[in-house]
Amino acid sequence: MAAPLCVEVEFGGGAELLFDGVKKHQVTLPGQEEPWDIRNLLVWIKTNLLKERPELFIQGDSV
Repeated sequence: MAAPLCVEVEFGGGAELLFDGVKKHQVTLPGQEEPWDIRNLLVWIKTNLLKERPELFIQGDSV
């Protein structure tokens, strides 16, 4: 099992409006069986950080 991972996520170009206007987020991703990849990170962001309009952030497998 991989250890928890601390990362800084930063949004710009208007995307921060989907996250209550917050540009930078310091987050700790939980440990999981497989290593973190961008797909898993985007799903985690959508579930844990996104505040509104998920259809503008991610659609299926596209950002």
